[in-house]
Amino acid sequence: MSGDKRSEELVREARKLTANKKLGQNFFVDAGRLDRIVEAVNPSPSDHIIEIGAGLGFLTHGLASSGARITAIELDDRLYQRLTDKFRERSNVSIIHGDFLSFDLGGLPDTRVKIAGNIPYQITSPIISRIFGEIGKPRPWLGKIEEVVMTIQLEVAERLVARPGSKDYSQLTVLKDYFFDAELLFRVPPECFLPRPEITSAVVRLKPHVAPPVKLESMDHSLLRTIVRCGFKQRRKMLKNNLGFLKLSDREISDILRSLKINPLARAEDLSLVQFGMLTDAVAALHK
Repeated sequence: MSGDKRSEELVREARKLTANKKLGQNFFVDAGRLDRIVEAVNPSPSDHIIEIGAGLGFLTHGLASSGARITAIELDDRLYQRLTDKFRERSNVSIIHGDFLSFDLGGLPDTRVKIAGNIPYQITSPIISRIFGEIGKPRPWLGKIEEVVMTIQLEVAERLVARPGSKDYSQLTVLKDYFFDAELLFRVPPECFLPRPEITSAVVRLKPHVAPPVKLESMDHSLLRTIVRCGFKQRRKMLKNNLGFLKLSDREISDILRSLKINPLARAEDLSLVQFGMLTDAVAALHK
């Protein structure tokens, strides 16, 4: 069956159910792009894949067809029942009625897992925070994650893959750089969803680092988190003007930045994760 015909079938099925606006539901009904997501996940019979927000099961079906073990999480009561009925005969699919944000990831098996999903826009940031953890405080399950492939709003995707000095570079980018490599795979226009959202989406892949790319000699991860957070608090200000909490003079901060070969006039968006780490160690050494 052609992609257009399959998409028409998905649209017909999606129209049988009213999307829950409170839960931010937009059903993915473009068969061709769903196939591309499955290809990106590259499921195999030996994989365990956790799907966030299984919805009507369109992505679930594509992933499960590989023989991979699928744990599909769905909060909506109506969709949970439909998913349970739809995959009743699939021994490799488990449907969990609940919220991914409260799902016990600590109970994951020792084998590595993949995470996939079309994420409701309104909970994208909480989902990412749930997966990442904080700098210096990684989630205990992070080492069990092989990769994450998810559909999110384009604006957030561009922040995840941004480079220092770009307009999209942000606190989220620095956090991501600490834990993951990110790749924007492809864009997803609004017409791929029902109901149609007002924004463009994108599919991203996140692969965790074996070890953080920055090693703090001071081991002061709390200070690093604070410097990054305060640095981006007023992003149009020069970095040194956002670091008043350090109780250092303008000259002292400028001297530290120069010693690290960082322009004293730089903004937070100009610094890489490694440079933030260097700055943290320099400040920590000053306070010893």
